[in-house]
Amino acid sequence: MTNKTYCSLEAETRHGFAVSAEMKRVWNVEIDLLMRLIEVCDRLGLRCWVADGTLLGAVRHGGFIPWDNDIDVCMLREDYDRLVEAGPQAFSHPYFLQTAFSDTNYFRYHAQLRNSETAAIRPSDSHRPFNQGIFIDIFPLDAVPEDEKRLQHVVHSVRRTVRFLKTMDTPILLSGRIGLLFRKWHCKREVKKRGWTEVYRTGVDDVLRATDIGDCRYVAEIGFSGSDHLFDKHIFDKTVMLDFEQASVPAPAGYEAYLRAQYGDDYMTPRQVSTAHDDALFDTEKSYTELLPLARRMYLKKQLQKLFCWK
Repeated sequence: MTNKTYCSLEAETRHGFAVSAEMKRVWNVEIDLLMRLIEVCDRLGLRCWVADGTLLGAVRHGGFIPWDNDIDVCMLREDYDRLVEAGPQAFSHPYFLQTAFSDTNYFRYHAQLRNSETAAIRPSDSHRPFNQGIFIDIFPLDAVPEDEKRLQHVVHSVRRTVRFLKTMDTPILLSGRIGLLFRKWHCKREVKKRGWTEVYRTGVDDVLRATDIGDCRYVAEIGFSGSDHLFDKHIFDKTVMLDFEQASVPAPAGYEAYLRAQYGDDYMTPRQVSTAHDDALFDTEKSYTELLPLARRMYLKKQLQKLFCWK
């Protein structure tokens, strides 16, 4: 838990949605992570912007969307790669820049900045050996190939590699997906032969870097959303600062065009939706290392109920 306060820590109701004091503490840790990232990027001369629901929250709510529980950031690929390279030296405990190159068996295509003294554990990840502190997502914006077939090849290649590496620590019997046994065996064989980072680099990063930004009109979070949301690269030519709770955060100057591309013309109309981390076990006072056994029991119980139709 950070000693700094970036938002009210009191429970409140926003737009008819009850935000607990516990979630406010999670928000505060996440904003602290964002402030640390911005500080490092400023020092290294790198550009970063709040993105996705975080950008929408800044524009529409002046902070978090009431039912949101994470922070998203994006960076152009060139700056993202420099951040990943500098990460081990740029961040010190409890801050940890998590990538496939810095953490054992981390398979996601984007980086996460973690607070190692906290916990944000998704039950399905409870058997994985990587850092599971409270985090913010850092997405690379990659150049989008002009040729549609080439774009779909990139999307499918990256997702195939991520699915492949994900099976490394997937508990096959508990997941109920027996068909993954061969993929798991193949993954372990390839990792032993070539090394985790080499499999990841050639199957993910090298594929995403193949198109030069000077040769394209659009950029996108290709590894995460594929070709669903394409952004004109000139949206990111300049940066503006927006209020976010009690902090000020960088946003692309073309944020209106960004939000229309992401959410449609009516992006200012609130719609309550679930998030990707609704089932996460959050704790701002205890490290994920203390809570992993509990999270594993939760996952075991949930999967047994699913497999045997228990109530």
